[in-house]
Amino acid sequence: MRKNECAGTLLEELTDFARTFIFPRSDSSAEGIARASAESHWLRTLVRGKTGGLETYRRWASDNVPKMIKSSRYVINQAQFDILARRTGMDLLRSWRSSFPGHHEKLSLGAAFRAVDLLFMAINESESCRSGQVQGFLHAPLGKATLLPLRACIDELVDEDYSVEMPANMTYDFIVTEDQYILLQKAILAISGMARVAPLTYAYFCSALTPL
Repeated sequence: MRKNECAGTLLEELTDFARTFIFPRSDSSAEGIARASAESHWLRTLVRGKTGGLETYRRWASDNVPKMIKSSRYVINQAQFDILARRTGMDLLRSWRSSFPGHHEKLSLGAAFRAVDLLFMAINESESCRSGQVQGFLHAPLGKATLLPLRACIDELVDEDYSVEMPANMTYDFIVTEDQYILLQKAILAISGMARVAPLTYAYFCSALTPL
């Protein structure tokens, strides 16, 4: 397969999707967003077997979704949002680890950042909570749906001195370091930039194929 052929195919499909895509909107409140995230299938699967995990997440989301909404209204560029997303993800990790200091209840970095990015995605859908100026900076939540399309072409999308190995059974637990998270978001930003769409459009494109 020729170089750029994989990325070209993904780019063509994303561009076609974006032509008719309209960002979904909802009437969710901050409280509703926090509650819905705690009731989602993926979150319940994540905390299965972790006694008190769901309550810990619910408490964190209830406290932090209003802060995320407020902070996002001051974001004016990608670098500022990247800092906000990192700060929020690390806060979730700290909160979780303080509640579950043992290894058995560990929350992965990939899972924490996925939860945060899904919350920002839901905030962007809410008419009362969203900030239009930050929409273009939001990250695509990383999981099977958003990662698998990158597997064949990630080396074409990131300017690195080494090959990026992505397993066939790709999930958010693959992401164990901030560098991995940043690199994968960089790849999504690259393909989105080629299509002239926001990275969040890529997330909706992927969710149309496989639920996030």
